Amino acid sequence: MTFQVAPQSSAILPGLRHLQKAFPERFAANAPTVTFEPGRGVPGLSLTREGKDFRIHYARPCDAYRALGLLLAGGEKLSQDRAHESVGVMWDLSRNGVLRVEAWEALLRKFALLGINSVQLYMEDVYELPGSPFFGYGRGAYSAEELRRIDDYGHELGIEVIPCIQTLGHLGQILQWPAYGKLLDYPGVLMVGEEATRELIGKMLDHLASCFRSRTIHIGMDEAHGVGTGRYLTKNGWQRPFDILTAHLEAVVAMCRERNLRPVIWSDMFFRIGSVNHDYYDWDAIIPKEVISRIPEEADLVYWDYYHADPAFYKEWIRRHRVMGKEPIFAPAAWNWGRFWAYAPRWRESIHAGMKTAREEKLAHTLLTVWGDDGDEFHPASVLPAIQYFTEWAYAGEPDDRTLERQFAAIAPGSRLSDYLLASQLDEVPAVRGLRECTVNYSKWILWHDPVLGFLNAHITPDLPAHYGKLADVLERSDTDEPIRFAAKIARIVELKAELHLKARAAWKAGDTEELQRLRSKVLPRCLSALRHLREAHRAVWREWRKPFGWEVIELRYAGCAARLEALGELLDECLKNPDAAIPEWEPEPLPIHDQVSEVYFNYDRTTTPSIIK
Repeated sequence: MTFQVAPQSSAILPGLRHLQKAFPERFAANAPTVTFEPGRGVPGLSLTREGKDFRIHYARPCDAYRALGLLLAGGEKLSQDRAHESVGVMWDLSRNGVLRVEAWEALLRKFALLGINSVQLYMEDVYELPGSPFFGYGRGAYSAEELRRIDDYGHELGIEVIPCIQTLGHLGQILQWPAYGKLLDYPGVLMVGEEATRELIGKMLDHLASCFRSRTIHIGMDEAHGVGTGRYLTKNGWQRPFDILTAHLEAVVAMCRERNLRPVIWSDMFFRIGSVNHDYYDWDAIIPKEVISRIPEEADLVYWDYYHADPAFYKEWIRRHRVMGKEPIFAPAAWNWGRFWAYAPRWRESIHAGMKTAREEKLAHTLLTVWGDDGDEFHPASVLPAIQYFTEWAYAGEPDDRTLERQFAAIAPGSRLSDYLLASQLDEVPAVRGLRECTVNYSKWILWHDPVLGFLNAHITPDLPAHYGKLADVLERSDTDEPIRFAAKIARIVELKAELHLKARAAWKAGDTEELQRLRSKVLPRCLSALRHLREAHRAVWREWRKPFGWEVIELRYAGCAARLEALGELLDECLKNPDAAIPEWEPEPLPIHDQVSEVYFNYDRTTTPSIIK
């Protein structure tokens, strides 16, 4: 069905022109008219049909754009009350991949149709800082013009764009350069109490305040492990980490106050202080009153929790934030880091438990995080179902799968939600299906795992080649979009590579030359071909979504994988030439690294060698 927007509505909702341009097949002259009326007394939206035309009442622009998304999905009469003042997404741009501005614009349009009204750009160093040429050096840092363009586009779609940076830890990308040597305390951590540190942070705040409309700024402050134990210790002697952290926080908050900025920080630093084990989620942790008394009043706390399936846990941690005098900003996650595809079983259970509780506890602010740890290898489109599920909780409560499917097809034409959820089986292998609080990334680590040493082979179960082969067959048959074709290529190579891991060593030990010949002449060439096809597809995805910077990291991974597969071929040739030859790499039996199947998660470095390289 097509629509036309009433002229007076286009005047008050400038983002409508972007949406009409992006979805030309859904808008036409002489089609039913959609009229938008502001002033709905309750946060949210209502959609009604009046003859052949439609009327949308809304409280804020985000509600209007979400209503349009629901109309495009086939809705004709509905009402939704938005449970939270802000429904946001934070996107990590610092783990190797920086989204292109055009990609941001495409995402912001989809976000608007879902009802998102806040976006945070997580930038440790990937923004150009005047007078600091090594800030984001060689990493695709955003220019001021690019940041303002993203901010302008978001503003027209009713989305507040907020800079999310670091002002203490997580700054290893800049502190690696000699130009910042005097600012280094401990690896990745700034030297607290130095005038040069204060000047740098002041420059950050001034620059970002000039690039964004928002007066909110996320200043980080999480996981500053080792603060005060490096150069600071040498210069100042030992001081309690809490005192160092708090003094720095007070100083940075004061700098924000001077610039009329509202600071936001991650809350884990306070909880870790109260834990003997420095654990954010320690039930026995007690946050000293002294700590609570020194939390700046202006600083809002983000309670991030990606791991729990029990609503009672979220309820308790919200209570503990309130004891500290703060209404937390609740932040679940899309479970996309350290993998190629967002892991649906995990994001579904954690968002369900967390957002259900946030809704019941009437939290004003929510923020879904999209992290890119370990190379930012994931397909950006794979997180859309998680974002959709998150916004559904914010507006409608318990999600309905049929409604989600229609809405997904409307905001991503040519795509099917069911296919995206199926692609999550890249990591949801048979052994973990149905397990709660499960952390696995099978497709990633099997792809990158060294095929000669095979030191993680104990975790490759015999059913995996069949699982991945069946998944590849189904995804390849699908008539859906490019992201699913990308997922199919991953499934295909993991099928072949898992077979090599399982059978090459076993055939050598059994003296099965026929099997060795089959692996060498049929399976290995197919695996190398599949790797080339995946690399080409992955490069295309990277170029479509991200700036070219950072691809060199992924390219080296593909090159290394190809080299080791070729080395496996040479080893198989030796076996076939001399069946009695000793193969030292295959003499020891692979050992299980984890006792629990739900914990079989390995980053890239762990998959390539059992050695620690320094």
